[in-house]
Amino acid sequence: MSVVHAVVLGILQGLTEFLPVSSSGHLALAQMMIPGFSQPGVLFDAMLHVGTASAVVWFERRRIVRWAGTRGGRRLLGLLVFGTLATAVVGFTLRGVATDAFHKSLWVGMALIVTGTVVAITRFLAGGHHGEESTGWKQVLVVGLAQGIAVFPGLSRSGLTIAAGLGVGLERSWAARFSFLLGVPAIAGATVFELASNSTELASTAPAFWVACAVGMLAAGLSGYLALRVVLWAVSDRVFHRFSLYCIPLGILVVVMSSRIS
Repeated sequence: MSVVHAVVLGILQGLTEFLPVSSSGHLALAQMMIPGFSQPGVLFDAMLHVGTASAVVWFERRRIVRWAGTRGGRRLLGLLVFGTLATAVVGFTLRGVATDAFHKSLWVGMALIVTGTVVAITRFLAGGHHGEESTGWKQVLVVGLAQGIAVFPGLSRSGLTIAAGLGVGLERSWAARFSFLLGVPAIAGATVFELASNSTELASTAPAFWVACAVGMLAAGLSGYLALRVVLWAVSDRVFHRFSLYCIPLGILVVVMSSRIS
């Protein structure tokens, strides 16, 4: 994998991580088109996610500083931990199937259609009045489970979690922000898991791979920050559902193309 490939994949990851079009699906399809692409497990993908998680921390830095040391901040931290645990239960259960799906374009295409359908439904989800101070455990459970399901390539994490948040009554902008924040501990946990799972293979990994990871992380972080602003605007202005006009046709195209190849 060249540095150019790492930059392209990083930008692709950053833009699609928060736009409801499935970063994992786009990464899987893009990597299939790169001759000889390989990585230990999905470690490169995990490192790109670290870049986008860093974008969230920077994007919400003022809010995070305001929460630090306060009762509301501790409560939110507890909610994030609870939601992450729900994500982990589902994510680890589906991990084997999801990893295999990264190499099956037909599955990715079908998942993209599901994502587009879910995103389209958000047009009819008005959201509610629950903000950061009134979000409850049951609501977080639903959003956390939705995030766990999104481990499957082609299922958008932001699309599913934002739709779930709106469905359980979160205020529109908070549904987007909570989706962003909930992704940070999940990404950190997945990265640590990938490092531990591939420790033997990593010992013999060439330095060029780590250079590619660093470059890709930077590209993902910068493009991810821009995507965060777009998503927050789209959810608040009730145009989030329009992303389905991209996701569903893309999914259909991938399904048709994969069917012809097979």
